[in-house]
Amino acid sequence: MKSTKLWIADSEILYIRAFMEYVNLKKSHLFQVRICTEKEQLERAFAEEEIEILLISAEWYAVCKDLIHSECVIFLSEGSLAGNYRMYPAVYKYQSVENILREIMYYYSEQEDETEYFAGICRDNRIIGVYSPIGGIGKTTFALVLGQILAENQNVLYLNLEECSGFKEFLGGSHWNLSDLIYYLRQKKAPFLYRLNSMVQKLDHMDYIPPCESYTDFRQITAEEWQQMLHLIRTQSSYDTIILDMGNISGHEIDLLRQCDGIYVPVRQDVISQSKISQWESYIQILDGMDVMEKLQKLELPTDTAVYGRGEDFFMQQQKLGNFIRSLLQE
Repeated sequence: MKSTKLWIADSEILYIRAFMEYVNLKKSHLFQVRICTEKEQLERAFAEEEIEILLISAEWYAVCKDLIHSECVIFLSEGSLAGNYRMYPAVYKYQSVENILREIMYYYSEQEDETEYFAGICRDNRIIGVYSPIGGIGKTTFALVLGQILAENQNVLYLNLEECSGFKEFLGGSHWNLSDLIYYLRQKKAPFLYRLNSMVQKLDHMDYIPPCESYTDFRQITAEEWQQMLHLIRTQSSYDTIILDMGNISGHEIDLLRQCDGIYVPVRQDVISQSKISQWESYIQILDGMDVMEKLQKLELPTDTAVYGRGEDFFMQQQKLGNFIRSLLQE
């Protein structure tokens, strides 16, 4: 995927040079940044170059507005803007570059016309499923620690597909979540990757998209929409591994397990847990899911992996589970 041309027009030279260097040195970046520190530079850029996104201060816009035509224009703001400048979106200048990029990707993803994009060839990446019909077994803790370990050497995206994930309480709220990404996908807008990246959050080494918060929204997502989202992530993003932490997704779990290259299934040996596993495997066979059965790897997780902290404390408490997972990955 080619980089999008992002031009910055501002008189604060040190700021925009630092911004350009940071973005252009990022791995798998979506933008190729160019800067203008004089009006004549911007005039030449409009005449000779392709400007897809223009990040511009209000001061510069006042003298260059006649040059602007079809570009995606975003104001680089130091505070509130006057009413006559509110025809375009704005990002606050003095925040982290990552936040600015996230906002730019969101606004840019709103600009494109509708198009069909459910096509493409999967890259050399993989989807790892984590699922168990047994509750309270540490499935999500396993999936999170697995993601952190893989993210030491890979670009990893964690997706929680549970009806009730508890992530808002565990990590704090977020403006966007998977429900919004699915809604965007339904509109069939072209720059899916920009909208995806505008929603991505960091959890230590690993990326994640906040899971659905509304039970009603979650239940309305079809298996086809989940599959389409995964296809677009595999074909358009730079992720090496996508981890699906799955619950009982409205009867869609068999469809999503088929998307996985490997599936970890935490189990226990007590009679009730084994009975649940047996019933689930019978259900898979009834649905002609022998292809899914071949991908399953049952695991008995270490005991005493209860979690009492959050954020960094969460992972510091998982040394025993981490050692178990590292051994598992070496097999």
